[in-house]
Amino acid sequence: MPIKTERTLFKVGQDSYAVTLPKAWVSYNHLRHGDKVEIIANGEVIVRVKTDPEETVESES
Repeated sequence: MPIKTERTLFKVGQDSYAVTLPKAWVSYNHLRHGDKVEIIANGEVIVRVKTDPEETVESES
């Protein structure tokens, strides 16, 4: 699901910054409040759904 959008960086507290995720992307990935995403920053920034191998194994049983 390719989404291209512009987001505004905003300050959270004294030492952190945040950016919001598009609702369409969150819904498409079936994410809810409290779910984790993984941020990979290496020349570009990649945000992907964090999957916990233990949770996957438990849910398949």
